[in-house]
Amino acid sequence: MQQDTPFNPRMEPRLRDALAAAGSADQATAGMGLRMRRIAPGDPLGDVPRLRREVYFHEQGQFGDRSKRVTDGLDVCGTTLAVEKGAQAVATLRLHDFSPLAVQVEYGSLFQIDAFARTWPLAQVAVGTRFAVQADQRSEPVVDRLMEEAYRWAQESRIQFCLLACEPFLHGVFEHYGFREYLPPAILPGGVDLLRMVLVLDDEPHLSECGSPLLHLVRDPARAMPAKAWLTRSFNVAG
Repeated sequence: MQQDTPFNPRMEPRLRDALAAAGSADQATAGMGLRMRRIAPGDPLGDVPRLRREVYFHEQGQFGDRSKRVTDGLDVCGTTLAVEKGAQAVATLRLHDFSPLAVQVEYGSLFQIDAFARTWPLAQVAVGTRFAVQADQRSEPVVDRLMEEAYRWAQESRIQFCLLACEPFLHGVFEHYGFREYLPPAILPGGVDLLRMVLVLDDEPHLSECGSPLLHLVRDPARAMPAKAWLTRSFNVAG
């Protein structure tokens, strides 16, 4: 399902009109000669490994002496999104839900997934990893398009919570889309801080408050209410 959801009729008219005037990231990226591709689990990743390598190693110098592999076994069971220009990937994000054991082993401790598992099916909790955007394509329409597709994937998969960990310099980017910290930063070996953030799907009041470009994709605000209340109780996240 790729089409946008109609605006919620209960939405404030001024906000609804502003969103309608802003248009869709689909249209903006199409005008830039870009298209969105969703790579199913197990399908070839195309140019995505090249983009990961360029951003993680050549640009950011990540991982130091650690392995410089840009693909792993989790690529086989994850959905990878790519914004493409011709045959070249310019933005990418990998998505998993937590039902596969391999995902639990790799990311469960970092995100304290056991706390979620006591109340929520792990198929309703997802994690976004391997985020990368080519340096000359770091514009709002490109990232908006990537995040909109991630949100659609989450809705289609009946995801309730989407988690991610990012370095502090990306905090403002993900906060803009509606993510917020739910745990203290994780300190990795080498002193690297990772912020642990969560997005509650269809949390209309919060997406509206932060001016998220994802607001127009909200389908069922009532579904978010128990999830938001649980998150507040469990992790002391502001409502």
